[in-house]
Amino acid sequence: MKSNFLVIIVALCILGVLLYYIITTCETKKEGWVNYQQSPFGNVQTGAGDNTRPLSFYDYPIYRKPLDWPICNLVDYPVPHCRSNSL
Repeated sequence: MKSNFLVIIVALCILGVLLYYIITTCETKKEGWVNYQQSPFGNVQTGAGDNTRPLSFYDYPIYRKPLDWPICNLVDYPVPHCRSNSL
């Protein structure tokens, strides 16, 4: 009976030391989110970026306006704006 209790105590101590080591050595990674506005039509999107790693995207040239250009949908994400169906 005492040996089982001793094994449980030793296992909990080893688990506690292991958890303490993992918590103190792991770095927390903070991911920043940035709202950006697309240039040709003004759509607002959210992308990952911060001071050390700026937003970077593929060059996606748009040569003409969409078929229903003056028409847009009002959306509330990430900020309230009028979103066109450009892409």
